[in-house]
Amino acid sequence: MSFLRCAILVVSFSGLALVGEVDGQDSEHLALDSPFASFVEDDFPFFSQTVDARNFGDKPEVENLTPRGLVFPIGDSWVACFDPDLLRWALIWRADEDGNYLSMDGMAPGSYRLPNRKSSAGQDSLPRPFGTPVWANPILPGWGTGETPPTEDPRDRGTAEKGEVGLGPIPADQGRFSGIRLVEGGFLLEYEISGVSISETLRLFSPAEDGEPMLRRTIKIAPHEEPLHLQVGEHTHFLSLNKLSLAAKDGWAVLAPSNNETYVTQFFGDSRYALTDHAIDIIPADTPPPRRWEESVTVGETRAEPAATPLVFDDLAVPDDNPWKRNVRLGGFDFFPDGRAAFCTFDGDVWITSPIGIEQEEVTWSRFASGLHEPQSLELVDGVIQVFDRNGLVRLHDFDGNGEADWYENFNNTVTQTAETREFPMDMVESRGGSFFLAKGGQVGTTRGRENGTIVEVAPDGRSHTVTATGLRQPYLGYNRELDLLTATDQQGHWKPATPVYRIEEGAYYGFQPAKQKDEAIHPAAIELPGIWIPHFINGSAAGQIWTTDSTAIGPFTSGLIHIGYNRPELFEVLLDESGKQGAVVSLISGFPSGILKARINPVDRHLYAAGFEIWGTSANRITGLFRIRPTGEPSWAPELARAEKRGVRLRFRQKLDPAQAGLLTGYSVERWNYRQTHNYGSGNFKLDGTPGQESLPVASVLIDEDERGIFLGIPDMRPSDALRITYRIPAATSTAIESVFLSVFELEEIDLTTAGFSTDQVDLKIDATLAQVADMVEATPELGAEIAMRYGCIACHATDPNASPAPGAQVQVGPAWHDLWGKRREFTDGSFIRNADAAYLRESILNPGIRVAEGYAMQKTGVGMPSYLGVLKEHEIDSIIYYIESLAKKK
Repeated sequence: MSFLRCAILVVSFSGLALVGEVDGQDSEHLALDSPFASFVEDDFPFFSQTVDARNFGDKPEVENLTPRGLVFPIGDSWVACFDPDLLRWALIWRADEDGNYLSMDGMAPGSYRLPNRKSSAGQDSLPRPFGTPVWANPILPGWGTGETPPTEDPRDRGTAEKGEVGLGPIPADQGRFSGIRLVEGGFLLEYEISGVSISETLRLFSPAEDGEPMLRRTIKIAPHEEPLHLQVGEHTHFLSLNKLSLAAKDGWAVLAPSNNETYVTQFFGDSRYALTDHAIDIIPADTPPPRRWEESVTVGETRAEPAATPLVFDDLAVPDDNPWKRNVRLGGFDFFPDGRAAFCTFDGDVWITSPIGIEQEEVTWSRFASGLHEPQSLELVDGVIQVFDRNGLVRLHDFDGNGEADWYENFNNTVTQTAETREFPMDMVESRGGSFFLAKGGQVGTTRGRENGTIVEVAPDGRSHTVTATGLRQPYLGYNRELDLLTATDQQGHWKPATPVYRIEEGAYYGFQPAKQKDEAIHPAAIELPGIWIPHFINGSAAGQIWTTDSTAIGPFTSGLIHIGYNRPELFEVLLDESGKQGAVVSLISGFPSGILKARINPVDRHLYAAGFEIWGTSANRITGLFRIRPTGEPSWAPELARAEKRGVRLRFRQKLDPAQAGLLTGYSVERWNYRQTHNYGSGNFKLDGTPGQESLPVASVLIDEDERGIFLGIPDMRPSDALRITYRIPAATSTAIESVFLSVFELEEIDLTTAGFSTDQVDLKIDATLAQVADMVEATPELGAEIAMRYGCIACHATDPNASPAPGAQVQVGPAWHDLWGKRREFTDGSFIRNADAAYLRESILNPGIRVAEGYAMQKTGVGMPSYLGVLKEHEIDSIIYYIESLAKKK
């Protein structure tokens, strides 16, 4: 590597940090056609991003990858990246002549100005620096104590694969990152080395009128009894103004013990000017900066029209039209006791609103913080905002009370974080004991870290954590404070045949293994069953959960677990059996215009609020959204109880049913199927004998309970199954509507129906032969294919309109576009090809999608696979989809 010269100076003074401006960080990123400005705001002191400098410069540090990079655009083309895990400056460099200094290849920046642009899975396509390297350090701690400097990475590798550098922080007794303090004109990094307090900053200064501005690093070191070793690199000059003993060897400076506060200054640039009076610097820690974002944004809402449904949603505007042209992709949020709310965005910002509620028609949003690393979760802890991002748990303090954060405290970073683009900080919940459960993404495209795909518990003091559960793919959490019960969703994928909802047990293993393991994956323990498998065609992609209480204003629905669907934005009610032997799920409300990820209960109006954004495939058409879900007073015919037993299924409703309508055998249909939990992506549907498909079960009889709110369907040959679908005509006198409830039945019991409110325990299981009918053959049509594509969420991954496809510069699409598929040449990842995509190829892709994967859509790149629809779609449905794809080509 070709370095510019640098020098070190030890003085007894301190230093002031100033931040200049850099014109741009990635010309390609800035050239995209977008209503939003750059992901990076050059007038903010820092942003968080992975920085891959493994191939930067003529002689790069070959392992110089910083998963938790803190990037500081200092000004005059100077940029620096600090590694808070190893407490080292990983890289200092100069931008190129066009002002480019870092590619926008991270998941958040890559999709910021173009939502369809995604980062590839793994660690091979990460943000990389542009320009000229000045100083780079190896994967070693930036400091050491004792007689010799550190020569090895002291972090425990645990189960991390060879070559993985995302091992979390160094041991706490050797050093701990404290946080970033914003001060007038700049920033301070604060940390400890073996209990010794350190603060430092970078700033520019001009040594002479005709001299080029230099970069100056100033470090304040508390009194210390042991020698300290400071990583300074090869090209170093020293001057001791207060006769402090200082020596350097092999890139390390040794600071002798001192009873006084010590200041060290390191220079980058023309060393002729380093050893001058210009080296004196001052570091004030008690001068917070003035407000950066004085303007606020006031937005309104669109109230839902009256509807004959039990729930509707109000569409609350977000401040995406703001003075800074910031994209506002809402992730986690929480409410203050007075109804104000705090939101984090996937792009690292935090906003605080005026009170939100049913009485407010307008809401004012103000910016509070920025620079965070792809956060999706936010909690209020004793009134302090805490965010879970890739850097860990960050607490945001506003010490001067001006409405903006000035101390970004590292509350916990002991949980490891790799540079894997899919190791998202998925979710966070606070337990009633004051600890925090964190859910971490588990997909792995290259090397595996220590805690991918785990749920961990962080101690109340933030200084340690333990692993609670393993084997998760992309989990989101729910927590019932009254029961002290932790639940989680996960995503269909490898070893995940459908969408599961789990009761999380300490030490449990839930089965996910990365795609690269294929059928050679070794499971460390028995795979725990979920409380329920939600079929993929009902909920193709799971998101967050929330436990409601009796006081929640959610109409006829009582306290329970609300599950969020993302692919087709929807809310579900999950009925978990306490024994874990079975569970059920029903749809509550759908049709949201943006993806939703998280939900909260407003403490003032008690309504449920949901928010989210687009990052993967969703049938919604908006980037982000915030919604109030409220009851209309209309009844719900979703059952409040659904339970299978040896002789059939019991359903109980929230109001009286019509006995004549409810008693019709023709008003019900029942199907069941199993899944296969394998290394394949998802699973088809299989009959209980192992053949593909679904089994139809006849309903022999219907019993109605004494208060006319419940029914029991007598069904012969009841057996455990992964999925049991009960479709029923709503049991109201004038209704023709249809509803469905889905169960997973892992074990069957027999109950005495008289104890459940029925007048008899006798169930007729004889089939009336006159009711046995064969369904008419349904004609396959393109129109039916379009309907099925919408129903099963196909359009969330496959574009059907050329104008809706990703614009030029899109890095990753989830699936091949359908509008440009029929009759075209297809090339595959194994090197094979077909001359034109025809009905045979499409049928194969639907039933066995992994056999030939289109070039550019490998799991390693997209992070998402397509499940088999073997046994899920009927023949006429498959034919209809094929006809629909063919019709798209004819429209061009």
